[in-house]
Amino acid sequence: MVDNDGHRLPHMGAGRQPAARALLGWLDDERSPRLCLVRGSSGAGKSHLLAWLYAATGTDDTPPARRLHAFVPAHTLTVPGVVAELAAHLGVAARTPRQLIAAVALDPRRTVIAVADPDHAGVPGAPGEGARIVAELLDPLLELPHVRLLVECARPDTRAAFTRVAAPATLDLDEPRWTHPGRFERWYAGLATGSPPASPFGAEAAFPHPGLARLATRVDGGGLPATPGDGVPGDLPERAARIHRAWWATLPEDVRAAVAALSGLDLPLAARQWERALTTLYPTPGPRSAAATIEHATRVLPAVFEGGDTWALPAGPLAAFVLGQRPEGADPGRPARVHAALRHAADAGITDLAGLYDAGEERISAILAHSVRIGDAAALAADPVVQALARPQTVATALVATGQWEQPAQAAFRGAFGTLLGQPAPAARAALLAVHRLGRDDAAARMLAERSTAPGWRAEWARWGDGDAHRPDRWPGPVLAATAGRGGLAGRVLLVDDTGVIRAVAGADGTIAGRVVAGSGPVPLRALASTYGGRVTTLNRWGGVDVLEAAYHGPRGALEAAFQRLVNTCGAELTVLCAHPLPAVGDVEGGVWCHGSPPGGPGGEPPPRGVLSAPLHTGPVTALAAVRTGSDGAPPLLISGGRDGRVRMWSPGAEPAPDPLDARATAVTALACEQTTEGVLIAAAWADGLVRLRRPGDDTAVDLNLGAPVTGIAVSVQGYIVLGMAGGVVGLRLEPPAR
Repeated sequence: MVDNDGHRLPHMGAGRQPAARALLGWLDDERSPRLCLVRGSSGAGKSHLLAWLYAATGTDDTPPARRLHAFVPAHTLTVPGVVAELAAHLGVAARTPRQLIAAVALDPRRTVIAVADPDHAGVPGAPGEGARIVAELLDPLLELPHVRLLVECARPDTRAAFTRVAAPATLDLDEPRWTHPGRFERWYAGLATGSPPASPFGAEAAFPHPGLARLATRVDGGGLPATPGDGVPGDLPERAARIHRAWWATLPEDVRAAVAALSGLDLPLAARQWERALTTLYPTPGPRSAAATIEHATRVLPAVFEGGDTWALPAGPLAAFVLGQRPEGADPGRPARVHAALRHAADAGITDLAGLYDAGEERISAILAHSVRIGDAAALAADPVVQALARPQTVATALVATGQWEQPAQAAFRGAFGTLLGQPAPAARAALLAVHRLGRDDAAARMLAERSTAPGWRAEWARWGDGDAHRPDRWPGPVLAATAGRGGLAGRVLLVDDTGVIRAVAGADGTIAGRVVAGSGPVPLRALASTYGGRVTTLNRWGGVDVLEAAYHGPRGALEAAFQRLVNTCGAELTVLCAHPLPAVGDVEGGVWCHGSPPGGPGGEPPPRGVLSAPLHTGPVTALAAVRTGSDGAPPLLISGGRDGRVRMWSPGAEPAPDPLDARATAVTALACEQTTEGVLIAAAWADGLVRLRRPGDDTAVDLNLGAPVTGIAVSVQGYIVLGMAGGVVGLRLEPPAR
């Protein structure tokens, strides 16, 4: 398929090219409503169409105005699950709808989001999760003028939750105009060729419905007593009913029982699971074995996805027809019986927790998912090891379904959830969850650490705002910026909150070690930095620089004069600063300015020498650090981060390195570097929560993401790395390099 601009698109089957072009037109037209709803009956291909659009607009040559920035299939997901998936797609750190909306609001560029199948979000038997996803997240996103939403939405209650766009665009796939008749007929002929029985139905009987067409090709014409009226006119529901009746008439009684066994489950089953469901509900369905019955059933009931290996009977016309033929499917106790049997099959042979933990991700996830559906998942979902070993979305759904998501005991999982989604290995998830359990539940942290792999870093301590209520002094408060102490403050890390209060903690274990007090009291700060002899330099919100005595008792004046000269020379609004091994500032226009000086003694103040500058970033400088990488006479190296996502290096007096040390699509939020006992260590953090630790001397490079933006980093000479966030502070070390 090629669009009007010559852009090659993925193949679109079932004659749906008009629908595909309509969605591309919606993307292209800035005057179109910012909300587009895709409707249609079950099996009409709504989710398939949205997935096709995401694939079609995700290539490198896609025009920017046509790009789809996020696509989330919401089937079985909860509000937290959709938030986490969207945050991952959009490259932001967010755990709640409010946080996600705030993060999207910060970037005014056009953002297009697609959400498939919110009608089947949450857990069967607990309706309304799709409407909650709309009301709490999707509809409020439409308050932002740069956001456009494409949502598959068939249920009236889900659609009714949208209020911000009065007249959304609507694409109803049951309408013939969105399907090309000739292409649909050719596609149908291909389906019929692959089906052994000769169906009595032509393409026009199922047009324009792909799901109905797939069923029609499985009708065995030889097993019908008479022609079912292929060419008889009628609307889509009438033709669907005709195909349903003909299809059912050709099924043996045991296969009918197999199909009825899927009623009410709303969960795709593999063939072996389907066999278990059949034997649970119909112990003696017919003369054949259950396995033979299911093998026949897989040939006559289309799989959930064409060519797939799972089968379901989702709510819709076919499910309603089957229920009319087999009323026992309406028994509300049947799904629980099936899921109890499926769980029993999954946990067969497991006799204790050790056996459960060793069962593997797929098996543990299946046990948890079935437990949710039989109402027996509370203890399993709250188990910290299960939370690491099972699929993260399965755990999140279980916590929501059992009413535990908002409980304080689950703060660790909530904090790590977004990051866990990006970790396919259970052992890596265990390492992340162990950090979030430190300071909250140290026993659980040890259990998780035993099941984690070495990720290249080792958490030494953690302090959380919602940690142990019996030790409230262990959390130093939210962190806006951080620096490692020097001189009389050596071994401590200074953390400043959004009110300007500067607290000191021990870098080795996070113990609260007092405060650094300013003479005029705390004022809101942007940055702080430690200096040679134990002084602390601060940059306040209004661009003023102050030098606090802290633990310093030497001569004064030179450092203040150096910073004053930087302020006077720069002229632009200051955004960040550093003070060791030389005074330097960054500004709102992307420039970095430093005051050159000869090397100073351990406790002395360097005399002023001159101001040097370099334009290093597009937009504001957001983080700044400096380090001396050689002998005392070697020039220092300045390292800066910017809102442009780049980390740059510059040795004052020389040209800046042409290529950035790092470049990512989101803003740098914190930066630190130090000449440690194991060599130079550089730590940088970005707004999506990623932290990158580098030790150039031995080529060590480690990434981690704790699930929240790191807004302050401190690196000590001893190699301790302290990461400060709004809700917690973590101390860690890089693992020693392999020998």
